[in-house]
Amino acid sequence: MTNDRGADEAAIRALIDRQVKGWAAGDANAYASVFTADADYVTFLGSHHQGRDAIAASYAPLFKKFLKGSRLEVEVTQLRFLTPDVAVIHAKAAVAKGKRRPRSTRINTTVAVRTEDGWRFASSQNTAHRRLTEKLVGVLAS
Repeated sequence: MTNDRGADEAAIRALIDRQVKGWAAGDANAYASVFTADADYVTFLGSHHQGRDAIAASYAPLFKKFLKGSRLEVEVTQLRFLTPDVAVIHAKAAVAKGKRRPRSTRINTTVAVRTEDGWRFASSQNTAHRRLTEKLVGVLAS
């Protein structure tokens, strides 16, 4: 346990960068390497994968076809330490191909934990951000 929040935040952001690079390389194992061995991962479609190996296995076929040549864009909107060894990260994330702007954004909530191997993601959930529905609900709730 350390009290150097700046170094811890930099390590967590580096972990996100490593995940983004794994995605860009189309390497499911590199993408999943940022998770703990027993991580919980929920996709924006609602699929639940438990464990680093299951996460990698779920992405391997996607990187070969549907996600081939894509990139993951991540904007951290909040990184908050719950304890010195646990942080929650909120981010906007989108998948893009070529020069086109991504059409849809996901809201991602991830829990990072300090392990013997450094910071890793223990849990991550993606939710599709449906702006039109959000506006409609806002109007209907008024």
